[in-house]
Amino acid sequence: MGRTIGWCAARRWCALAFVITFVTAATEVTALGAQPTRRDSTVLTINGTGPATYVLLSGLVGGVAGFRRLQVELVERGHRVIIIDPYRLGVDSSDVTFAALARYVDVLLAEYGVDSARVVGHAHGAGVALRLAANAPTRVSALYLLDVGALAENRTKVFSSSLSLVPFIVRLPGGRGFVRGRIIRGLRQNTGHQEWLDSATQRAYTDPFLDHLSKVIAMAKRLSRAREPESRLTLVSRVHIPTTVILGMVPHPAEPDSAELQVLESLGNLLRTEHLEGVGHFPHEEATATVAEYLLAPRK
Repeated sequence: MGRTIGWCAARRWCALAFVITFVTAATEVTALGAQPTRRDSTVLTINGTGPATYVLLSGLVGGVAGFRRLQVELVERGHRVIIIDPYRLGVDSSDVTFAALARYVDVLLAEYGVDSARVVGHAHGAGVALRLAANAPTRVSALYLLDVGALAENRTKVFSSSLSLVPFIVRLPGGRGFVRGRIIRGLRQNTGHQEWLDSATQRAYTDPFLDHLSKVIAMAKRLSRAREPESRLTLVSRVHIPTTVILGMVPHPAEPDSAELQVLESLGNLLRTEHLEGVGHFPHEEATATVAEYLLAPRK
């Protein structure tokens, strides 16, 4: 669990990650008997008949659409699935810390009558999931962190130079295609298996950013000033549920650093870490069936 990455590479990916925050729910439900209820591109619920509710929290990359493959695996087993993009949920909020986004998610789950859910967080979504588990423990019965550990803060550190020129670039001839290409290149650099990144997925991951530049940049400024109210150690000390970390083992710029993972070691026997060979930053996209099996396995 002591992996480290180059800081410059991580900063470049973080900046790229934010520009694809706003992803629409381009999801088709294939499971028989599932009844989808949509709430714009922020929330997608599929009401299965199984005993468990899975809450999937997206990070800065992928949004609701990024969980469409995993959602199908879970719904086909009959479970209820609620996918939330916390960043769209808090898009107009002044407070966009992990702690604040977790509060917004908590309120939303209360509206849906959700308690004791199995909560899955990918990348920055795991920062929200960890705060939800610590601050609203009745909502969460098990925690799953996808290619991430305990994140300290909800900001990317690099915004201005990366985003300030984007509105100008996309207005130039070929500018939109140039920006799209840079985003896709970043996705490829952070994945092991490339098959999942088909043309439809590429559009789902890139079009919302290109269509909502003003909101992306406005939220980027708020994120750059976000400061968390509590330390990671304090938060983890209040987590008393089984926690599974699923890591992609292909080296990639966005992989978690050793500090993120070491903080979780205080969970002791509650912590389980799984390593997926040939997988990068998107285990739920690259190895969907394997991730689903970990989520569906009986908790000890």
